[in-house]
Amino acid sequence: MSFAGGWVFFGRLHDTTCLCDTLAPETLINRNRYPIQWRYKTSIFMNQPHLFAALAAIAFYALGFAQLVAAQRHSFANIPHVVTAKSRVVMPGLIALACHTWATFGAMVTDSGIDLALVYVCNYIAVVMVAVVALANSRLPVNSMNLLLFPIATVNLLGLLLIEPGRTTQLTMDSQQSAHIMLSLSAYAALMTAALQSVLLGFQDKQLKRLDSGFYRLLPPLETMERLLIAMLWIGTALLTLAILTGLLFLDDMFAQRVAHHTVLTTLSWCVYVGFLLGHHIFGWRGVSAVRWNLSAFGLLLLGYVGSKFVLEYLLQT
Repeated sequence: MSFAGGWVFFGRLHDTTCLCDTLAPETLINRNRYPIQWRYKTSIFMNQPHLFAALAAIAFYALGFAQLVAAQRHSFANIPHVVTAKSRVVMPGLIALACHTWATFGAMVTDSGIDLALVYVCNYIAVVMVAVVALANSRLPVNSMNLLLFPIATVNLLGLLLIEPGRTTQLTMDSQQSAHIMLSLSAYAALMTAALQSVLLGFQDKQLKRLDSGFYRLLPPLETMERLLIAMLWIGTALLTLAILTGLLFLDDMFAQRVAHHTVLTTLSWCVYVGFLLGHHIFGWRGVSAVRWNLSAFGLLLLGYVGSKFVLEYLLQT
């Protein structure tokens, strides 16, 4: 879209908003009938400037993704191609990460504390995931993971822009629960990164068997991918262990009826992670086994947290 075309688009959006404001109440859609309320007033950008950072982050994520896809189309017969592709993605990714961080914390941190709405939590997890890969990329060639991370981060940013949070929980800055909450979110982010690493590892293993050298040449060696996966699993499992322990110490309602399923699924996920790490250490489990165990454990974790948050914030809204 050209610069002039962008102004025309936002001008039409503003005109549409003004028209909606002038219509009779009975002609407007009753948004309270729906579990998800959409942000439709352009004035919200004036009151919340961090949303402009979200727009900038989306643009730079798109630029970095386009550069990485363009690099994938090369033959990669020479090493300089890979180096050039990496250098073209690093800078847009770092700028996007900075803007995404500003947008996320600008939305989460309020005068009364930290807003733990699902859309904000998902953006926090996305920020940590992109940051972890950016740090790892300084030592290992794992830039190809951004093929999955950049679209995921963009989808979360679109949710930040478009979806009005439902019923949320405010966490005060001096609350004893802050340690449990932040450890939990960090564990989810680390284990989600490991899950994406598993997807890439499984895809790489299939391409090796098919002798397909297209996308495979973008990825690090298989052994490096496995070492990185195991390291992420150890870090994520350690954080999840600390999160469970702090929950037992600081929370009185971990086994209450409305959150019992969350506690049970999280505990089952922890058992699967620990079981795989023991199997890897004792029996040398790796490859496809690592992918299956990791994705199964993360599926339980995702269902226990995101599923319960969605039900409590949107489906059970009165």
